Order: sequence, then structure tokens, then C-alpha cells
Amino acid sequence: MAQRNVTWMAADPYATLTSLMALTVSVVVPTYNRSARLARLLDGLAAQEGVSDFEVVVVDDASTDDTSQLLARRASDLPFELTAIRQERNAGPAAARNRGWRTARAPIICFTDDDCVPTPKWLAEIVAAFDAADIVQGQTLPNPDQSDNWGPFSRTIHIDWEMGYYETCNMGYRRDVLEQLDGFDESFRHPFGEDMDLAWRAKRQGAASAFAPDALVHHDIFESSWRAAMKEVRRREGLVLAYKRNPGLRQQLGKGVFGGPTHLPTLVVALAAIRLGRRPRSGRRWALSAAAGAWYAYLMRYEHHGPRQGIWAWPAVIPAAYLVDLAQMAVLVRASVRYRTLVL
Repeated sequence: MAQRNVTWMAADPYATLTSLMALTVSVVVPTYNRSARLARLLDGLAAQEGVSDFEVVVVDDASTDDTSQLLARRASDLPFELTAIRQERNAGPAAARNRGWRTARAPIICFTDDDCVPTPKWLAEIVAAFDAADIVQGQTLPNPDQSDNWGPFSRTIHIDWEMGYYETCNMGYRRDVLEQLDGFDESFRHPFGEDMDLAWRAKRQGAASAFAPDALVHHDIFESSWRAAMKEVRRREGLVLAYKRNPGLRQQLGKGVFGGPTHLPTLVVALAAIRLGRRPRSGRRWALSAAAGAWYAYLMRYEHHGPRQGIWAWPAVIPAAYLVDLAQMAVLVRASVRYRTLVL
């Protein structure tokens, strides 16, 4: 796969050499067709406080928008060294991150994404946490400026403790850990689970982890879209592969067979509906089906943000959410067969 690297450096060669010798941390960002969001991220990185000796490596994963032009244009006004890597074929974020950290030169590698905005102390706080750790996760909260985007099918990330999924929107690794493990596993077919797999492989090798609550990143809240939610379900197969590659991970996360908190009631509703279809005049089966549906509706409301239209919109949301959960389970069943690891 052909790739191009373009590095923009400060005008003063001596200043550039000094900064390279003093590099403490590298920030790696994969991006694809999100130039507006990427520009906002670069602004957030330019506003970092408490750490000046860092570089940023942006891996453009074959974008077709003006990402390349943006990087060239912004390089001159950024207070850090920017290295841009252009991949000629879209290979996904795992491959992009691997290319990025292998190009980076600092002993600590931090990852974030183009749909995130780091707070000014983010980088300094995550670096400080490496005093007692080999991998560090920071806190990620939904972007408070985008609260109007909330809806039952909105997508964002909320991490306020070390939950065990280690999403790369806000993660840091010692470089030698990445080298020992050869980075992210690029065999994950969709961008889901490869970040969790990397962290748990590191922990199995003895890497110490830490959570840095003050290393805060704000993640975009994508507007509520049922179609987008249905499109996202195929990524869930990565959860099964992560379980397959890391025996015991299910127990460490406190998870059972079911991949989500609403998946058991989803299955019960489906079984109750099948039974009712065989004997539609059975009052008992109607009652069981109604009870299963009520159970699903009750749990589903805790998993989905309320619709803007208020409580009266929930009757329309519940069946739509059920179809999303049913599609997720279908993906997990298919992946369970593929990887011979049961997750529903």
C-alpha cells in the first residue's frame, strides 16, 4: 500500500532539533473525510497547557474531502510539529493508528479522534499519570455544546471510570508496550473492539493501567438517527472477536453471554412472539408476551436518551429500538459462529 509522509517543521532549524530531542509525547489522530472536525481538534491541541514538547501525527485514511489541504494550510500556525501521513487506500482506523504510532518518535503515544475536543489540560494530565502506569485512559464526556443533538438514537461516548473497554478516543500507551504487542490487530473487520483487544493484551503481559479523570476529552454527540443506528450494528462483531482473542475477558468485565443490557429481554420478546404466533388465542401467551414487552420497554428507556417530543413519542421509539437490538443480536450470533465464541 503506497503511503506518503509530509512533515512540517518550525522555520528555525535549531528550534526544531531541540524540540525533537526533548519530545515527551506524541499524539496520533486517524481521520477520514472530517476536515471540519479535524480543524476543531487541531485548535484544541494548539490550546494545550502544561506540555510544550509534543508532536502530532495525523493519518489521513484516504479522505476524499479537503483534509490534505487543511493540514498543509494549518501547519504554519500550529505551536507543535505536525506530521501528516496520507494513505492511498482506506484501511480503517486500526491500520491508521498503527501507521501513526510507528511514525511518531516520543516514548509516550496518546490517541484521540477527529470527533473529539481535548480540554486544555488533557495532554499534561494524561502524561502525568504515566508515573505509575504503562497505559492510561482519560475521561471522555459528551460535548456539552451539542446537547441539542440528544435523541433516542444519538451516538456519543461517556467514560468516567476505567470501565475496561479502553476506547482510543482518549488513551495513552508507552511506546515499548506498543512495540512489544505490534500495535492494534488489523484483522478486526470493522472499527470496534480492536482498541479493547490491544489494552487487554497489554494487561495480560503485565502492563499497569491507570485512569486519569482530569485528562478530559469531549466527544461529539451525533444527531439521533435510526438509520445510522442500524448501520452501526455490524461493528458489534468486533466484541466477539475481542472475547475470542482474550480468554477470560468476559469474566474480567463482569459480562455474561449477552452483549448488551437489553439483549436478554430482546430475545425473550422474540421467543414470546413466536409462541404467541403458534397459539394466537391463548390468553396466557398474550399475557407473557405483554410482560416481556413491558420488561424490554422498561430497560430500553435507560439505554436511550428521551425523544425531543417528550413521553408521548416513546411508543414510536420502542419498536424502532427493538429492531436495532434485534439486528445487533443477529450480528453477534453470526460472529459467534464465525469466531466460535458465544455472545448474544
